[in-house]
Amino acid sequence: MLFYAEMLYKEEQRSVVMYIQGRYLLGGLHDISECLAIRKEVFGGEQQFLVAASENLEDKDAIFVLAYEINELGEEVPVATGRLIFLEDRFKIGRIAVKKECRGKHYGDFVVRMLLDKAFSMGAKEVFVGAQAHAVSFYERIGFIKLEEEYLEDGIYHLMMKIEACSLDCSAKERLHK
Repeated sequence: MLFYAEMLYKEEQRSVVMYIQGRYLLGGLHDISECLAIRKEVFGGEQQFLVAASENLEDKDAIFVLAYEINELGEEVPVATGRLIFLEDRFKIGRIAVKKECRGKHYGDFVVRMLLDKAFSMGAKEVFVGAQAHAVSFYERIGFIKLEEEYLEDGIYHLMMKIEACSLDCSAKERLHK
């Protein structure tokens, strides 16, 4: 399944239209090597967060989103990824990663909203994320709420957060379905 969207952002005081495409991939069925490469670059290379960088057993049952930026030559360039898993009777998104040179273009938001759209279309009433402490405000802007105190995972502080299907406002739902 493909999602297309036009992304507008400010670059040097001018509006630029960016075309981005997102694909859903099934961990045990499709080639997820581009997702894993982005994850390794961001979590392993930048953050030294080895748990998140490495492939694990949850990946084979996960639904991935891989976002591509369409460059000036019309080529697809992988820029961001994330995954959705069903674990312990709940839907959970995670491993949201955007290449460093592509940050600030709302690609992480795009990936999260694609994952939420998939989870809610599968019947989820709520979706959870173990957010890195520095990313909490990013998830709050989407509509996630904090659930508990910070916890330490592989040397990085995280917070468990959730979003309910009914908490997405109308404009957010419209963006999901563009």
